[in-house]
Amino acid sequence: MAQPTSAKHARKTDSAAGATAAKPAKSRRKAIPLLALGIATALVAGQVAGTSYYGSHFVPGTTVNGADVSNMTEAELARQVATSAASWKTTVAGQGLTFAIGATDIDLDVSPADYARDAKAQTDAASWALDLTHPRHITVSKTVAYNRKKLDALVDAAVQAHNQSATPPKNAWCTLNQKTSTFEVTQEALGTALDANVVKAQVEKDVARLHTKVSLKRDALLRPQLTSKDAGLLKAVDTANAYAGHAITLTKEGKPLAKLDKKTVATWVRVGDDLSVGLDRDAIAQWARDSLAKKVAKSDEEHDYAIDAASLAASVANAAQGEKDGSLEVPLAVTATRPAQTPGHEGRGRHIDLNLSTQYARFYDEDGSVIWRSYFVSGNTSEGRATPTGTFKVNAKRTNETLVGTDEDGDGEPDYKSHVAYWMPFVGNAVGLHDASWRSAFGGSIYSYAGSHGCVNLPPRAARELYGLVKVGDTVYVHS
Repeated sequence: MAQPTSAKHARKTDSAAGATAAKPAKSRRKAIPLLALGIATALVAGQVAGTSYYGSHFVPGTTVNGADVSNMTEAELARQVATSAASWKTTVAGQGLTFAIGATDIDLDVSPADYARDAKAQTDAASWALDLTHPRHITVSKTVAYNRKKLDALVDAAVQAHNQSATPPKNAWCTLNQKTSTFEVTQEALGTALDANVVKAQVEKDVARLHTKVSLKRDALLRPQLTSKDAGLLKAVDTANAYAGHAITLTKEGKPLAKLDKKTVATWVRVGDDLSVGLDRDAIAQWARDSLAKKVAKSDEEHDYAIDAASLAASVANAAQGEKDGSLEVPLAVTATRPAQTPGHEGRGRHIDLNLSTQYARFYDEDGSVIWRSYFVSGNTSEGRATPTGTFKVNAKRTNETLVGTDEDGDGEPDYKSHVAYWMPFVGNAVGLHDASWRSAFGGSIYSYAGSHGCVNLPPRAARELYGLVKVGDTVYVHS
């Protein structure tokens, strides 16, 4: 009968069993380093093999000028380039333009061996593993030659033909808003016309890379030369609005005739190609002739007068451009002068004609020619002092006379004492022609409310001239 083992013996037995069970685990710990060593050895061997292979081949995924050259050798790439170069052709297309360029059109010359060598020189065999995950995209252009003049001529011809029917770009500009009568900036806009220089640059770039298609984008379109942010343009807009915004009143004999408002003046403002701003004087003159001519035209005993539109245009332009508000008298120009001989005076001989209705005097010589003329102021009709009408003779010529009136108001003093430089009486010594330096205006209807006591008042200069011409005994005709 077997005896049970003691606890001590049992523990020894367990220890022995444990020792026996631990032997496989120790073997695994020794195997792990060996496996890692094997893997590392394999990786190193793979890296060496890859470096060796890709030293003469392109890594998969590599492109040269956009063409896939995966696993090619330099020699294979050179042969491919030689084949494609012989029949190379590219199509330029985009933005409404399409034309082709062939190798013979531009004397294309490619060095295949140099092309392939240049491409391979841009790789690194040692980094082949990294290149697998991040492929290289290589550009080669130095080994491609062509006749640039021929290429530029082809592009110029194609672009010129396209642009003949294309829409040119539109510059930003200073434009009048008709509704508000203010000047604003209109935005620039692209058209469909192409910029030959931009097209050339893109074509040359792609030809040097032997691309078989050149795609033109919006950047090939002609650009506006003036944009809405141009400082000169913004200044021109401000200046144009300043010119149009000034208030100018046109007057006739000092009285308001027309007011030039913003709506009117704005239509005369012009902006030049150099962004200079001014007013169109021809347009102002035409407006003046159309709007004011009939209102200011007049005639008198001497002349016919019409609006001087050119002078008015210059004055308006200067005032607006000088940013000056105020009034401008409408200038007149003489368009006709009364004839030297007046019908009805032929054969009368030498005489002075005084027309009380027109307040105008003419001195006719013996041959009927007018040798002197002037406006005058005759007797005050509102006070019953009208100059007497009839035929008279000049009965005296004196200088530095003091004319003394009667005492009609009964105050014991003469009603007036007036010193004159030239005195030429023709009704006794009471009524005559003389200068009147105290008056500032002559002619018109002055006689009807502020006339003389019966004499014929003349401007000082006219009186002096008449005095030098008249002779005692000359006839004086006074009529209405």
